[in-house]
Amino acid sequence: MLKVLVFTILCVHIAWSADPKVKLKHTFPNTTIVNNYKTVVVEKDKDCFLSCVVDNKPAAKKVQWLVQNFNTKVTIPISTDTDTQNAFKYQIDKPAANNWRLKIQNVQESDQALYICRVQLGGQQNANDSRMISVIQKPQIIDIFTSSDTTKDVGDRLDLNCRASGIPEPIITWRMAGGGILPTGGRELTSPSIVVENVEKEFRGMYKCIAQNRAGTDVRNIYLSIRFPPTVSVNNATVFQALGHSRELTCEAYGNPPPTGNQIIWTKTGAGAELDNPNKYIQENYFGSNYVLMKLTIKDINENDYGSYRCLAENDKGSGQNTVILRQSEYYISDRPMGYNTGSLLTFSITTVVMLLATALLHCC
Repeated sequence: MLKVLVFTILCVHIAWSADPKVKLKHTFPNTTIVNNYKTVVVEKDKDCFLSCVVDNKPAAKKVQWLVQNFNTKVTIPISTDTDTQNAFKYQIDKPAANNWRLKIQNVQESDQALYICRVQLGGQQNANDSRMISVIQKPQIIDIFTSSDTTKDVGDRLDLNCRASGIPEPIITWRMAGGGILPTGGRELTSPSIVVENVEKEFRGMYKCIAQNRAGTDVRNIYLSIRFPPTVSVNNATVFQALGHSRELTCEAYGNPPPTGNQIIWTKTGAGAELDNPNKYIQENYFGSNYVLMKLTIKDINENDYGSYRCLAENDKGSGQNTVILRQSEYYISDRPMGYNTGSLLTFSITTVVMLLATALLHCC
C-alpha cells in the first residue's frame, strides 16, 4: 500500500513539474517555408487563422498571443487567454480545451509580422511557437496611370505608361503581341514606361503590359496606331495589250488613315482631267487595314490609250503617287494570272452541283 502511494505521488509530481509544450499545429492558409522561416502567406483583405495547442499547461499559467514588428522588433500583446486587446482586429476562440486559435481579420500589409503563442514559465523563461505572416496581393493595373489605345503621327514622341498595385510591388514587363520587336529593341522590356523620341510607322501594333508578382499576373493590351501619308506602289510598272481589247492597271496605296474613294485619282499623262468616262474606264477600289488596291480598267483600247497613267492617293497627312505605262502588244494578253483555267473551274462547279443534287435526291427517297 505504501509503494502504491509513493508511486502515485511521484507521478503527480512529474505531471505537475513537466514544462508546457506549445505548438502551432494548424494554420490557414497552410504554413510554408519562406527564406528558412515558417511562414503563412495571406492574401490582402482575407482572414488568417493560427491554432496554438498547449499541453501540460499549469492551471495558473495563461496562454498569450503576441505580435513582433519585423523592423523595430517591438513586441506587442494581442491577448491573454481569450481576452484580446483589439477585438476589431483579433479574435480568440477555443476549438478544444488545449487549443487557443487566433483569427486575424481583414489582413493588411501592416499586419506583416511575427506572431507568437507563448506560456510564461517564470522569470524570463517561456515556452513558445511562432509564425511569420507574409501578405500578398495580386497585381491590378491602375487605369488612371496606364496608357489607353494611342494614336501618333510619324515623328512624334511616344510615351506608353503602365502602373499596377500589388504586394509585393509588381514588376512591369512590355511585349509586342505576336512576339514582335519593341521600338526600344528586343522582344521584352522591364520598365513601367516605353519612351520613343521619333515614332516610325513600323511601331504600330498591340503592346502588352504585364504586371507580375508572386501572387499573380494582370495584363493590359494597348494598341498604338500611327498616322502617315500614303505610299503608292505598283507590281507591274509596264503592261501590254493589243488594240480593241481591255486591260487592267493596278496600284497599291498604303497609309493611315487609309484613303477613301474620293481621295483616289487616276489621270493620264497629257490628258489633264480625271478619267471619269464610264464607257471607257472602270475604277474599282478594294479596302483593307491601312491598305487600298486601286484598279483601273481601260476598255476597247485604241491608239490614243497607250501612254503613262498616274495613280494618286491622299489622306489628311499627305499624298503619294506612282505611274503605270500601257504599251501596245501584237496579241491579246489576259488580265488573269497564268495557269488560271476558267474551263476547269466551270467543270468543277457543275460537278459539285450534280453531286449535291444526287445527295439530296438520295435523302428524299
